[in-house]
Amino acid sequence: MMAARRPHAGASYRIIPQKDLTYGVEVTIPDTYPTLVTGFATEQRAEAWIAEHKSQAQLGIWLKRRSGRPPSAAAD
Repeated sequence: MMAARRPHAGASYRIIPQKDLTYGVEVTIPDTYPTLVTGFATEQRAEAWIAEHKSQAQLGIWLKRRSGRPPSAAAD
């Protein structure tokens, strides 16, 4: 029996500056269309979100947030 592959395991990430001077993270998962997560105040927050997302993907944790706002995007 073959082990199930976690969907985000092969994801790639790219930080994209936005017109409103915030940052977005483009997440590309093999065999899917890219998704853009926006609302990061700084590039460092976008990088932190990527690290958190990669960690969650390795653990198989899939969190649903109803706010629509990434957890690292909130202002200090």
